[in-house]
Amino acid sequence: MPIDEQQQEDRTLVSIQHTRMLAYIVAGCVFAAGIYSGLYDTSVIAIIPLTVLVPWGQRFLHSWLKEKFEDQADGALMLTDAIAVGIGIAASGYSLVPTLTFLGLLMTSALAFGNLYLMTLAAFITLVGSLLGGVIFGFKIIPYVQTPAEMTAVAIGGFACYVGLSAFYIREQARNLLRAKNLILEQQEQAIQLSRKLVKYLPTQVWESIFSGKRDARLQNHRKKLSVFFSDIKDFTETTDEMSPDALTEMLNYYFDQMSKIALRYGGTIDKFIGDAILIFFGDPSTKGAKEDAVACVSMAIDMRKQMQVMRQKWGSMGVEKPLHVRMGITTGYCHVGNFGSETRMDYTIIGRDANLASRLQSVADPDEILISNDTYLLVRDKIMCREKGTVRLRGIANPVQVWQVVDFRADLGANTTWIEHELDGFAMLMDINKVKNYDKERIVKALEGAAQRLKDKRIS
Repeated sequence: MPIDEQQQEDRTLVSIQHTRMLAYIVAGCVFAAGIYSGLYDTSVIAIIPLTVLVPWGQRFLHSWLKEKFEDQADGALMLTDAIAVGIGIAASGYSLVPTLTFLGLLMTSALAFGNLYLMTLAAFITLVGSLLGGVIFGFKIIPYVQTPAEMTAVAIGGFACYVGLSAFYIREQARNLLRAKNLILEQQEQAIQLSRKLVKYLPTQVWESIFSGKRDARLQNHRKKLSVFFSDIKDFTETTDEMSPDALTEMLNYYFDQMSKIALRYGGTIDKFIGDAILIFFGDPSTKGAKEDAVACVSMAIDMRKQMQVMRQKWGSMGVEKPLHVRMGITTGYCHVGNFGSETRMDYTIIGRDANLASRLQSVADPDEILISNDTYLLVRDKIMCREKGTVRLRGIANPVQVWQVVDFRADLGANTTWIEHELDGFAMLMDINKVKNYDKERIVKALEGAAQRLKDKRIS
């Protein structure tokens, strides 16, 4: 148990003990006032020491019950109070003022538990205790008119003190609860802020499944059919050899940011960044089926290739003299996916032949080329145009592999194409007509006309 919760529980226990002690002291004072005024004979004096000893005994009883029956300890103690009240009522001769005072003390204490069933049971136990007390002290009923004023004053004053002390502890408890609530809210906010930072080190789908309770952070994996994507920038080291570390960092971060947005848009799980390479897979932790996963994976690759046209222009403005081109490889097959590593450090990733095959396909691809295996081709051929490239031998793969080159979406080929794209040194245009909003059409036309006029007016040597 946290220290703050333990301290709160200790303070609550002390407040209960103090109010219970006061209640018994009030009862003792009522009997003392009755003896002093002559209402009771001296035989009742024996009850007064009991009003001090009983709560001390209950304190040890409560500690023992807490260890054995934690949930029932407070209720059991309330029932012992009910028996004591019943016996006290009988000892007071069922006098109205002591009876109402004792019942008021008991019910006020029972209200603190907020349990109607316990209050009802306490009332019944009080009745049983009063009958038991009648057997011990006799069923002698003292009329209200015989109640001395001193006894009434002590009863009213004592009850008022008890209610006041209870109200004070309730107010303090409410303040402590408010402080605890604020502390919890503060800790929750800190945990949220920390989790927002930590989730950036995990694939989006993975941390969402962990936070929703669908997945545990433990060593476990399973065999599943996945579509695996692997890409890297061709001749990246040679191209960027003369770049400053700051410029290189900015370029890579921009590249990864753009590629990650496209991957997440298609539902891909970003496994890792390896230098300038990216490993992404589809089919876990969520899947739409092998066919839809493969189509989403290849569609993502096509969009990445188109986005590279725009990015090359930005990199040119950053001082990258040689244009950068990406090679991509995709395959579909069974891999083991899940958490690998140790209990103290694990990595959510994939292992298997097809994970390596995607990397090997990428290594033999030409610049801006997307190569896919035959298994992937069979799943995407009705939506994506591909060109057969025959079989190739890949390092680490025993048998020759049938390879296909991705051309484009079938819907974007021929007269029905919605894409307008063109790329030259210093110029790149990429437009999806279907995504152009009607209210943006005139702005795009004006921007193109303005650019065309500036190009016409510029003297090029």
